Amino acid sequence: MRQITPRRETLPTAQADDTIGVNVLMAVGSGVEKFIRPEKMEELESMVNLTIRNGMPRDEAIYSSTLQETQAQIVITGWGSPRLTVRALEENPQLEYMCHLTGTVRHFIEREALEMGLLVTNWGNLVGPTVAEGALVGILSCLRRTTEVDFLMHRDKGWRGRQEESLFHQRVGLHGFGTIAQNLVKLLQPFQCEISTYSPHAPDEVLAQYRVGRVTDLKTLYAGNHIISIHASNTPENYHIVNADVLTAMEDGAILVNTARGAIVDTDALVTELKTGRIYASLDVYEKEPLPEDSPLRGLLNCHLTCHTAGPTEDRMVDMGDGAIENIRRYIQGEPVERVVDLQKYDLIT
Repeated sequence: MRQITPRRETLPTAQADDTIGVNVLMAVGSGVEKFIRPEKMEELESMVNLTIRNGMPRDEAIYSSTLQETQAQIVITGWGSPRLTVRALEENPQLEYMCHLTGTVRHFIEREALEMGLLVTNWGNLVGPTVAEGALVGILSCLRRTTEVDFLMHRDKGWRGRQEESLFHQRVGLHGFGTIAQNLVKLLQPFQCEISTYSPHAPDEVLAQYRVGRVTDLKTLYAGNHIISIHASNTPENYHIVNADVLTAMEDGAILVNTARGAIVDTDALVTELKTGRIYASLDVYEKEPLPEDSPLRGLLNCHLTCHTAGPTEDRMVDMGDGAIENIRRYIQGEPVERVVDLQKYDLIT
């Protein structure tokens, strides 16, 4: 395999007064207007030679030939983009930078392409605030029994169900301590919660910065907190890591919130536990999406369900576009870019 000189985090061939010589291919599946506002599109077009091929077939040969045709040095990708393979990268040595509008890049670029030196960025910490907000909604919905109250008031024409709880001074356990969990800590600050985390990869200094305690055993985290919010990565090691043994360790009345990925939780084990009425759950992600109509999760009054919409919300997708265009500006003007996806992040990213 031909070795490509490691790409840098700036474009050395571009000059600050000659950025229009930079070729950019936009190859997003659809809905790019949700991310890039008209004025930001104009800003991008003023900086580069822009070719837009959104909705391009997910075909390696077509992708590679389009990169060759446009001589793209930068490609903008997102949901629905084709997958960038090592072969396509070898056929396009001019390609320096993949600016990904959304989150996980595993489906859109082969890991070996990063090993070859391609610079890749994604939405990184920009999505943290809205997903954390979604997790907070899930926590409060369980504490205030909103699903049960909705059924009671709308369907049963009743009045008052089980007693509600407050978030103030609760024990909160965070399963994972990445960007989203860190943003959730900020949202929890007014409620004066006692917060701990199970996160083998989180440095001690980061936990100290957020005043979060470390728990070294997952089962202990789940058993020792009234509220658990999942923010772990969707890795093979984490598949069904929240199993029957972990769930049965939760205290009576405890709350489980998942805005990460459905495969982290053993759905069958969770359904079994929920049907006892002993715990509550708020789920935004599922092992099968869309959630099947006959899913046993549907209709459980102690289970708050949303449709993988924790974040980014529709109105805040523009933050991702703004961040991407700012990164492109930085790149072509010789400044370091932000939210770089290195090999470690590629392996851990949800």
